[in-house]
Amino acid sequence: MVGKLTWYRATSSIVCALFDRSQFFDKHGCLKKAIAEKNGTLEDNWNQQLHQKVGDWFEEKAILLAAEQLKGLTNLESQVDYKVDHPTLPLQASLDGRCRVVNKLVKHNPEEGIYLIGHDELMLNGDIPIEVKMTRNYASGEEPPKYLGVDQLHASMEILEAEYGMLVIVHASTDFRCYIYKRDPEFADKLSDAVLDFDRRVNEEDYYPPEKPEHAATIFNDVDEENEKILSSNAVDLIDIIEALKETQKIAKEKEMGLQTDLMMMMGNHSKARAGEYIVEWKTLPAKEAQIKEVQYKAAPERRSGVVKIKRVG
Repeated sequence: MVGKLTWYRATSSIVCALFDRSQFFDKHGCLKKAIAEKNGTLEDNWNQQLHQKVGDWFEEKAILLAAEQLKGLTNLESQVDYKVDHPTLPLQASLDGRCRVVNKLVKHNPEEGIYLIGHDELMLNGDIPIEVKMTRNYASGEEPPKYLGVDQLHASMEILEAEYGMLVIVHASTDFRCYIYKRDPEFADKLSDAVLDFDRRVNEEDYYPPEKPEHAATIFNDVDEENEKILSSNAVDLIDIIEALKETQKIAKEKEMGLQTDLMMMMGNHSKARAGEYIVEWKTLPAKEAQIKEVQYKAAPERRSGVVKIKRVG
């Protein structure tokens, strides 16, 4: 990827979040940023971290190696410095690479790092988007999880109207895998629904129904400090349940610590023990040298708290 070319409307990189299967961010945060961008209030504080810079540097090398393994790729672009738009949907992509192929027969061959998803062999033709992921987390299995570039690649295939797409994954520097996907008509329908819904929500500032406190804090970030709202009796019921759960958690934690102590006394100076079908380990943590460094503080933007403070007054 050459820089960051797409921003805060629907892009192929957030499709996994729109489908509720991202591991790193969610659709609520994407929508919040898109609305702020629309209103001109977004603080663009995105700063590429070192591991991301290293990943970008290796992306081009990974694409060139994939081309060497597959052979027969033409019009290869290992650095794409422009964005591409979907022909009908409000959707963009910033590709890692792209190429063209004419009547290229590719066979499933894990020994050479070539994986065909759902097929033993494919006859590739046409424009092919390329996505690259450098990862420390994914290490096994013949198909990567959807959030690791799969949804992104399929979205890019729809944008280019490509029949095939290539996902290159490099794990821990040496595990190289080139996954070839065929266009999925069912994906196109789901993509259209998710993108159009997201775009409508941006335009109408209609947030997704909250699933946790942080989402509610996003919706109601404009605070009324002057007036006190009187809530219904339903709120009293909710508060009673919240307070009861807090007390239950406190009691459970205290009980757990007591039982942990009893178990430690049973184990004595042994680091391992067995009880029925359980194996118990009581590890000794290695000593660490104290590290002293200067701490610099940076003012964070004001935001709503992720929890509601409750106090009984009578």
